Amino acid sequence: AGYLLFLVERAKKCLDFSATLYIIHLFICMLYGGWPSSVTWWVVNGTGIAVMALLGEYLCIRRELRDIPITTRFRS
Repeated sequence: AGYLLFLVERAKKCLDFSATLYIIHLFICMLYGGWPSSVTWWVVNGTGIAVMALLGEYLCIRRELRDIPITTRFRS
């Protein structure tokens, strides 16, 4: 989720990026060992995508809502 903060930088795109990453992971697992039939695999990956998307959105929103510092350096 920490990588989403630097790679995606927008809260709206976090779910898309997380889902894409886990779909690519599913395809790699299918190429390596076939269709994952274990319930544990699905629970772990479902939890992982949820945590990654929610934590990534939370971190991106925190960054987007930070105040922009405005300083004046002009002196009369």
